[in-house]
Amino acid sequence: WIENMNTVLDDNKKLCLNSGEIIKLSVVTTMLFEVRDLDYASPATVSRVGIVFLEPDTDLGWKPIIDSWVQKLDDYILKDHGEQITNLFYGYFEVMLECTKKVRT
Repeated sequence: WIENMNTVLDDNKKLCLNSGEIIKLSVVTTMLFEVRDLDYASPATVSRVGIVFLEPDTDLGWKPIIDSWVQKLDDYILKDHGEQITNLFYGYFEVMLECTKKVRT
């Protein structure tokens, strides 16, 4: 299925369905995929996405990723909103993860 996402991952952001229908996504649309492995992804797919590899056995968790991302925000955002963004993630992200686990079961 990931190969069908290649056109979405390109700059044109068009989702081409098996039915032949093409759905144009807005320029501000971003996608996040969580996959167990890249066994079925081609080099073309891998080259279109930014990949973050987390070793499952290390139990790093999500907080270091959020902290790193917040630190890389533009200075004007970080100065005025950095603490608020961090507090929102720390306050709600764990709850959202729990909700996704309940929906899957």
